[in-house]
Amino acid sequence: MIDVYDHQDWSKFVWLDYPNTQDWQRHFLAKWKGKVSWLLPIGGEIGIHGVSYGTDSWIDLKNDWTLGCISLKNQDVIELSEFIRPGTKVLQSFC
Repeated sequence: MIDVYDHQDWSKFVWLDYPNTQDWQRHFLAKWKGKVSWLLPIGGEIGIHGVSYGTDSWIDLKNDWTLGCISLKNQDVIELSEFIRPGTKVLQSFC
């Protein structure tokens, strides 16, 4: 499930369905195989959102400040949110 919310600081917040059942399975398997520590939590509250108003330059500077989310310029996340409907899927890609 994916939801879009207005956010007082970042224009829009696109809430992603993470962790889901498949994420929990991959996380456990990574622990089982020793790829990550047994103490490492899975995380959560992940989304796509804008930046604080007046700081779109952070995106151009590739400033990493989100603690796991994907940040876009405010106008870009507003534009993206216009295409999101209930049931929209966001796929991950491993490089």
